[in-house]
Amino acid sequence: MDILISVIIPVYNRDYCLTRCLDSVWSQSFTDWECILVDDGSTDQTLSVCRRYAAADSRFRVYSQPNGGASVARNRGLELAQGGYIAFIDSDDWVEGDYLQLLYDSADENTMPFCGQEVKDSFGTFVREAPVKSDRSYRLDRSDHHLPGLLIEHLFGGVLTGPVCKLYNRNIIEKHQISFPPDIRWGEDLIFNCTYYLHISQLKGVPLSLYHVIKQKVSLTENSIYDFFLTDVNQRLCNCVFDFSKAKGLDNPAYKAHIVDYYVLLFFRTISGVLCVHEQVPWRKRYERMKWLVIRADRDKFKKSMFRPDILGYKSMAVYFRMPVLLFLFYEIKYLFLFLRNKTTY
Repeated sequence: MDILISVIIPVYNRDYCLTRCLDSVWSQSFTDWECILVDDGSTDQTLSVCRRYAAADSRFRVYSQPNGGASVARNRGLELAQGGYIAFIDSDDWVEGDYLQLLYDSADENTMPFCGQEVKDSFGTFVREAPVKSDRSYRLDRSDHHLPGLLIEHLFGGVLTGPVCKLYNRNIIEKHQISFPPDIRWGEDLIFNCTYYLHISQLKGVPLSLYHVIKQKVSLTENSIYDFFLTDVNQRLCNCVFDFSKAKGLDNPAYKAHIVDYYVLLFFRTISGVLCVHEQVPWRKRYERMKWLVIRADRDKFKKSMFRPDILGYKSMAVYFRMPVLLFLFYEIKYLFLFLRNKTTY
């Protein structure tokens, strides 16, 4: 019997919660699946948990590799997948029993289905929900006037950003050689998705929160903030969103304005990384990096925000008029304030 869906789960040191995730896969009402577990060099009992499920059900397939990060593990899963469709699940999380069935029912060769998700912390306390409000289809071109609103709601930090909550067509991934960029550890999923969206014609909503995110105290995303000031990953994220928008002819004014806001957000997230490397990088190198970022910034994108009556407005003005020394002084003072506040706390 042909495998219809390959579920790919990268795992790393999650022996304390992996059972919940794998049980939710095991209990799916849709049965024509394989589950590829890629152990990314775990040092706890994660691999043993994976092997226990593989011994109980041959649909679980276990592979182990040296630690290389989530992108490397997911790419390895893509290489091993045999199903017509691909579903990603993170090892911290779990899915409803009809997750695969409902996504599969809405999928076809050029349509990606996506569902909503609910987020809780590691103690089970509700954090937020990212619902999908309609079961309509959205054409990925300028003819669909509802598309920009969907993208504004779900592409910039919503369910269309990450690899979960959706089904990918494996033929499209292989034909266009789409993979997760292994050299970055934050935002790689948005780059993967924007590349994939270029090669499909529409999205299809499944208006149920079938995926449950469990936020851990320590996550890859949170740790990666220490890399922001030393890499240009945020510029790559902006480029991929701009390229996708241009290719699809999305010229809706509201959507274009939101892309500009996204650029400004990512730029200052990059700049604020100076706070994280303050102890490791001498002041001259910190300033030179900030100066380099300000000079190469697209200053026209800061026109609107520099008239805001808050600190973002002043920072945007410093970028627009190419005054990196003001930004540098702002963050040096902010670091001093944070340092003194933390010192008095203890």
